Amino acid sequence: MKTFYKLILTLLLFVFLKSCESKKKVFFKEDFEKYEAQKQPEEPWIVSGEGITVVDTLKAYSGKKSIHFKSGEGFKNRAFISLKNIFPKETKSYHGSMKMYVEEASPDGIHWTMIQASGKTTEGFHAEVRYGGQHNKRIMANYDTKEIKSDCWHHTQFKMPEKKWVTLQWYMNREENNMKLWLEGTLIHELNVNNIDKGCLENENKGKWTFPFFEIISLGWVDYQKKGGERKIWIDDVILSEN
Repeated sequence: MKTFYKLILTLLLFVFLKSCESKKKVFFKEDFEKYEAQKQPEEPWIVSGEGITVVDTLKAYSGKKSIHFKSGEGFKNRAFISLKNIFPKETKSYHGSMKMYVEEASPDGIHWTMIQASGKTTEGFHAEVRYGGQHNKRIMANYDTKEIKSDCWHHTQFKMPEKKWVTLQWYMNREENNMKLWLEGTLIHELNVNNIDKGCLENENKGKWTFPFFEIISLGWVDYQKKGGERKIWIDDVILSEN
């Protein structure tokens, strides 16, 4: 009898999880298999930075190809791929996921970004909301603006995994000014949680993280400071969806 009830509960849980998944509308999926190896990915991807960004067959989470990034020191030597206006302008929130392999994260004190959403806010200035890291390779959230000066952060206690494929999932909501990040299925950051290290270097937005419309989604790697050396990163199986 107990086995029967356990089976029923398992089936109910499966149906519940499937119903939650069905509420998400997938806007974009990419496994990079259709692009030519050792060349930059084609449209709709936009490549930026003076680092190296190529379709690679050396490592792949699924299939035979992924995107390989080699970024250097400082912002100009970043390696990014971006999607522009992939969501309707009225999109209030979105989910993202990807597989990522980091050979070695940036050394202590070097601030990096690996996930970014940017665009204009309802208040007229441009903003960028990011996930990356800084102190002792700890993952952090970052908020930066143009037209006004705001540069704020939330440091987590979780270090960026190295030398293995990991799953990164994130959520951004521009109406609630909230973002979340999961590492291997574990929630490691939520913007409105108070038990994390946070502060601002520039603070003309008075500590607020006013989220933008999701005009550009960028993935890859950038070290904002020098003396960090070269980074080698791979990403695969990118999925973007809207609730």
